[in-house]
Amino acid sequence: MRITDEVIYRMVDEWRKYQPVFAASHSLHDPYNFDHGLVTHAVQESRIIAQAMGHNPGQKNIGATPIFLYEPHQTEQCNWKPDVYIDITSVWDKKRKAIEAMAGQEYLWEYYTRVGLNRGVQAARNSYYPNIKYAEAYQRIFPDVREVLA
Repeated sequence: MRITDEVIYRMVDEWRKYQPVFAASHSLHDPYNFDHGLVTHAVQESRIIAQAMGHNPGQKNIGATPIFLYEPHQTEQCNWKPDVYIDITSVWDKKRKAIEAMAGQEYLWEYYTRVGLNRGVQAARNSYYPNIKYAEAYQRIFPDVREVLA
């Protein structure tokens, strides 16, 4: 898979058209799925161009839209480190049904259940929310900027 400049610039137009408040993509590195890193590179590059005021000055540029990288199968081999956790306990049953809809990937059903439980423990331990049972983890590309540390 190759992503041309034409596709990047079409993505820039979409960023600017929809003005998303966040985006999610694959890990930057994945030795098992080379296309995942290519896609994320395209997402990151198009986001940077969409933010630049000098690119197509007649269009409204975007703000500093955060990009979150969802968890790959082999986190350690993908240089992926979680720094954002989302409590998905209330929607776990729906996610499990969605996972089970992945025909041909039945071997991942229990894997993702264990990952959800493990991330739930980590999320509960690192927050003020002790009742988190299932969580998803993400890695940010760009830093989190706040007015205060609270």
